[in-house]
Amino acid sequence: MLGKAETAEWKGLVRRVEAKQEDLAGMISAARRKKCVVDYAIVSHQVISIYQVAAKHDYENMDRVREIFKTVWYYSKIDPVHTERIAYTELEACLDIADYAMNELRQQMARQIKLLAPPDLTTGQTRLASRAYEQDGKPIFPSSLVWTPAKTEELNAFGRIGGGYLQISMLNEDLKPGRNMEARKKSLAEQDRLHMAPRVFLSGHSAAGWMKKTHPEILYGGRNFTQYDIDSPLIREWVSTLYSQFLPEYGKACGDAPMMHLLANEPHFATRKGGWKANNGLSDHTMEKWQRSLEAKYQTIDALNAVYGTEHTDWDQVLFHRLEPLQRQIDKRLRGTPLWYDWVRFNHDRVNEWFSFLKTEAQKNDGGRNAPASIKVLGFSLSKSERSGGMDMEYLTDLQDVLGADLRCAPAGANFFGKHEEGMDPETGWQAHFAYDWSEQSMFLDFSKSICPDKVFYDSEWHGFGAVSWRHFHMSRDYVRSALWLAFSHGMGMIKAWLWGRGADGALSPKADHIGELSTQPIAVEAFGRTLKELNAHAGHVVSVLPEKRDFWIYYCEESAIQDPEYTHGFKQVYEALKMLNYSVGFTTPSKIGRLDPATQTVIVSPTRFVSDRSLDQLKSFAGRIVLVGGEESFLKTEQGIERSNVWKLAAFAEVPMADWIDLVPALESALAPVASVPLVPLQITDTGGRDSFGVSVLESKDPKSGRTVLVLNNISKDRRLVTLPDNARTADLITQQRCSNRMVMDPCAVRLIMVA
Repeated sequence: MLGKAETAEWKGLVRRVEAKQEDLAGMISAARRKKCVVDYAIVSHQVISIYQVAAKHDYENMDRVREIFKTVWYYSKIDPVHTERIAYTELEACLDIADYAMNELRQQMARQIKLLAPPDLTTGQTRLASRAYEQDGKPIFPSSLVWTPAKTEELNAFGRIGGGYLQISMLNEDLKPGRNMEARKKSLAEQDRLHMAPRVFLSGHSAAGWMKKTHPEILYGGRNFTQYDIDSPLIREWVSTLYSQFLPEYGKACGDAPMMHLLANEPHFATRKGGWKANNGLSDHTMEKWQRSLEAKYQTIDALNAVYGTEHTDWDQVLFHRLEPLQRQIDKRLRGTPLWYDWVRFNHDRVNEWFSFLKTEAQKNDGGRNAPASIKVLGFSLSKSERSGGMDMEYLTDLQDVLGADLRCAPAGANFFGKHEEGMDPETGWQAHFAYDWSEQSMFLDFSKSICPDKVFYDSEWHGFGAVSWRHFHMSRDYVRSALWLAFSHGMGMIKAWLWGRGADGALSPKADHIGELSTQPIAVEAFGRTLKELNAHAGHVVSVLPEKRDFWIYYCEESAIQDPEYTHGFKQVYEALKMLNYSVGFTTPSKIGRLDPATQTVIVSPTRFVSDRSLDQLKSFAGRIVLVGGEESFLKTEQGIERSNVWKLAAFAEVPMADWIDLVPALESALAPVASVPLVPLQITDTGGRDSFGVSVLESKDPKSGRTVLVLNNISKDRRLVTLPDNARTADLITQQRCSNRMVMDPCAVRLIMVA
């Protein structure tokens, strides 16, 4: 039972929010009469409306909210205020939102700033183009939140991505869709009315109860989100049937809206002992494929024994010696051996073939649309050391038509509840230097856009608001804006953030935990909506700063990634150092290195201990500059871990000792400055004491209409920075449409879009 004082406090807070929202509505009307842009303030007004409903539901159903929050394993470790006062903090945040929006409107009406209107996404024709989606020929960035209901306020505030879902569990025993089809066609018709685009159709991978009952063997080899055996002929047959039953109707229902196939959610096929769901083992179908792959590679068992140092008499004795399905897991202590390499490479190949099958089946059944295919790859697949999960980064990047992942940023000051992560220590890790953990996101984007520069990138579950490993209970709008600007200026083209998770009545869904999540933080939600409006308003300039030609290319070798647990750490340190220097950096591979211009582009090799003869030959064939970082550790072994008798001694352009990124910065600057491109506009980054410093991301392009230089400045440092441009430069802030100083003080997470003449 609520006490009188608590009830009075609540009612008073509700009245204050209602009054503030009314004031905001009045100011929006006044600003509109003065021809000011009110799109951003409308987002604020809509978010307040949404949270008035949400907070009321949380207040009146506190016991239910508490039960949902308690499902999180770290619930007992957090301050109870995050639960007990949640409805109050949500409305208090609404007061902040109203004040922020009204202050911006006052500045506009006083002509202190002038904002650019974002495109109206409820009209016009959307299509997939090179590097970005376009609306009536102009670039746009589609967006949404995961599980956003198809309601006008939410769609206007968060974006209009639509779509649907399909998986083989939707098939009845007669392999027909039953009632599933009509419900989904009705949903797509409503999306058409609401002008939702693009339409993304996610393939889930869970079997129906009748399938598991009649064929329990299909579960061997299943993992977290792909819960069945991808090598089973039955599964392949059911997937083909599913696509042939649903996708022609889905394609037809999309009408003029662009369609996309999202082939899987967070696929991962861990096979080492202790790996994610690896205790589901592997099927006999997989074992048959494994044995045939060995036979094709070695021809005879004696040839295999000569490499492995074994005495096997038959192929089925290799690795999983006639084990039961659930026992089939590889020991991580084998990493670095021929057996480990052969197995992990085989796992890559079978997963590659699975996704090729899914893409082919989806596109041939979508009613002639041949819609682009994407995969929601786990964001840590590149940066983490583990490679036994089947994710062949280069192959899957090439395979996708729209690049995909779920990337993570985490703000400083967050509560980290998961296992220790690299660089997380606040005294010595990234929090000692940066406002947020930016590297996973930027590196994955730079890798993807280096391999396939003209493909759009879609993050269908962005984890900048929360993940299993962390929560931040008071995310700032500055953090949200900076992280999103960093993403889109590095090649993000479309985004769906995790997680909304409230129903139309404002109730939290019990399907996911929400404590410290997006759906309980109005300021972060408003910042997402506002920032996407801002990014869309300036989409042309944002797309333009993505480099068409990069100076420095980090050599990515899959053989070392498979065999060496230290390999990813090494190239990540090199990458971070180059980004702090604001050098134009990408990634190349043995098969892509031939695309580089040896006269103008430089390849940088981090410690690459394991490399095949073929990959080494492709590196040797590059006639341009090669810089070795920790060169004494490279090229020592073949891909199978066999010591090389004659290690290649490269006459490198420069050699730099291996170190952590902060020590690599001066070493790489000294080695690379003579061959780095001259910036279009020279600038200096210093700390408040005037000392040269780092932490401001600088991206630039030449505006084709005016010939002027466009700069995106984003301070990801945890400290204030001073950015100084030449005294004779004429500068304007494109976001506020005002002249600006050539000496810009940038607080942490500050973003500036500057035009320089």
